[in-house]
Amino acid sequence: MMLNPQVSIIVPLYNKVNEVQRAIDSIFAQTIQNFELIIVDGGSTDGSLDVIKKYESDSRYHLIHQLSKGLPAGRNEGIAAAGADLIAFLDADDEWLPTYIEQILKLNADYPSAGLYATAYIPTYGNQTQKLPLCEIPKKPWNGILDSYFRSTALAMQPPFSPCCVTIPKSTYDRVGLFNPSLNIGEDTEMWGRIALCLPIAYSSTEGAKYHWISNNKMTNIRMPIDHHPFYKYILSLPEQEEVINNTDGLQLYLEMEELNMAYINLIAGNKQYVKENLKIVQSKYFLKRKLLLELLLYLPSQIVKKIPLIKQKTLDRIRIWMSG
Repeated sequence: MMLNPQVSIIVPLYNKVNEVQRAIDSIFAQTIQNFELIIVDGGSTDGSLDVIKKYESDSRYHLIHQLSKGLPAGRNEGIAAAGADLIAFLDADDEWLPTYIEQILKLNADYPSAGLYATAYIPTYGNQTQKLPLCEIPKKPWNGILDSYFRSTALAMQPPFSPCCVTIPKSTYDRVGLFNPSLNIGEDTEMWGRIALCLPIAYSSTEGAKYHWISNNKMTNIRMPIDHHPFYKYILSLPEQEEVINNTDGLQLYLEMEELNMAYINLIAGNKQYVKENLKIVQSKYFLKRKLLLELLLYLPSQIVKKIPLIKQKTLDRIRIWMSG
């Protein structure tokens, strides 16, 4: 392992034989080379490990065979092994742009008290790209502290960053804890929310990564009913005078957005009772039209709802981005 790396990079790996080399190559193409790479393999059986063998001779490379199950637990194992104070994440089917680490180190130098550093990213569908929606965040080039992570995320209906462009200092985990290993959906946004409650988030609106949608096992299965988003449950679990809560601007709107997205998921899954419970929480006029649409769709059979193009494609794609970001 490399001594005194500036950044530890954690790459969770499970059966990404067609994508993992692109991800690793993007790491070794960084303008800043003082890093360590920790690959956490969850038991790949498709030849992914054969692809990454060529990196074994590099002193910055380290392979961990994951002992526990699930993505959050794998990330936690990588965090425990990290030697740097800054811990970055890159999923094995995404890629960094060459200046990502450089951007993060500048953010860290300019805003050393931040609890999370992130950049914008490019949503990529095969050879096509889309524009990342940003609300109440200055256009690039801009670096700074987000005025309100909760409000900007709620207005855009998705976070301004995804796991592929997030770096978190070790001290943040001492403050808020590790990823929740009991979660199999929403574990990322649950963590971002915990951080945003008590620490500033430093952000660059210049893209630092590409988030690839098309891969063998990218899509999260969101057709299973979920009563409430994990972060909503986290908020309910906090004592009324919880000391860690410092930043609540936009929090209520954010929680309503989360429950609105849960309502979409539960509608597709056919659990109308969960939909009703989700929609009870949505009170803002900002989401009124979406709420009314879902209330109308409750009267249709689930099999018909699943065939509605808007619900089946565009809406669910947005929710997938939100759940993974």
